[in-house]
This record gives sequence, C-alpha cells and structure tokens, in this order.
Amino acid sequence: MAYSNIQLDALKEVMNIGGGKAATTISQMVGSVIRMRVPEVNILSYDELYQQVMADDQEVYAVLSSIHGDLKGAMLFVITDPAAKEISSLMMGTDQGVTEEIKVSAVSELTNIVSSSFLTSIGGMLEKKLKPEVPVSSFDMFGAVISSAYMEFEQFGDEIMVIRNEFTYDSNYLEASLYFIPELGVIDKMIKSLGV
Repeated sequence: MAYSNIQLDALKEVMNIGGGKAATTISQMVGSVIRMRVPEVNILSYDELYQQVMADDQEVYAVLSSIHGDLKGAMLFVITDPAAKEISSLMMGTDQGVTEEIKVSAVSELTNIVSSSFLTSIGGMLEKKLKPEVPVSSFDMFGAVISSAYMEFEQFGDEIMVIRNEFTYDSNYLEASLYFIPELGVIDKMIKSLGV
C-alpha cells in the first residue's frame, strides 16, 4: 500500500465530510450534540492498531453493514459497553431500564442510520451510488471483530488501511468508532474520482 500524503489527505477530507454528516444525524436522533474528531486515515499493523486505538481483548458491540453499489466494502461501527449504554439512554431519554436487548437494538438502529447518512454524503461527493445492507450485530473482543471484518474483504496482510471516525459527547470521548472497510481496489477508485 503506497499512497502519497496528498492522496491520504484527500481521503481524510472525504471521511471528514461523511463523518460530520453522521455526527449530525446521531445528534438529531438522540437530541444531544455529538461531535466528531478529525478522522484518521492510516496504514497500521494490527499490533499498532491495538496499541493506538483499542486493546485486542476489549469487549465491544460491533455492527457490520456491507456496502453495495459503485464501491463495495463495509461500514463497521464499534462501541464499548459503557458507551452503548450511554447512547441507548440518550435515545430512550432515560437511563432506567437499559437492558442488553435494548442496547443491541439501539446500536444496530444507530449504525443503520449513521451508515446511510455517511454513504449518502460521500457518495454524493464521489458521484457514486452507495447503499448499506441490513446490519449484522455481534458482541466480541475488538481483535476478533476487526480482523474478521478485514479478512471478509480479502485483506489478509499484516498491515491494513485504517479509516475511522471517532465521536465525542459533552466534550468527553465516546468510545465508539465508525470504520470504512473497502474491498481491494476501492481506495484507488476513490482517489481517481477525487482527481489526486
């Protein structure tokens, strides 16, 4: 994987626009301001990912939504249990009675809406038609979630391109990240569409 700084910056700007739209959608959905940090576009080894982002044995809720259309891949939303509870409470308007079933349902619904918002935004910018499929939820360790997601899209190398957006709520880091996992060749198509 060899991309210039200009190409990576262009990808970051696309993710910034898509993530900003996603954060706005979450804010409207929960009735509170959710902000997005500057997106990350890096090529990392799995060890670097686990050191810099999240430990591989951290248990998380993960929702994978495959992308169909002109560019193929997936959106992966990863959120820790405390953050899932916080988001669920915001969506319900109360922190009482947030059960496991409610958390899974809330995170799945949130992912579906966020993925659609994100893909509509970047699809418009790239002049590509992109559509998410029905999301699939799981609760597992971060290492298992992330490696299986990348391998599903035939990315078997020791290094992966990490494209993700992080979110904050009330100036506090919300342990939730939205990953864009492209099929092989999709990044090159995106760069070509951006003209860089």
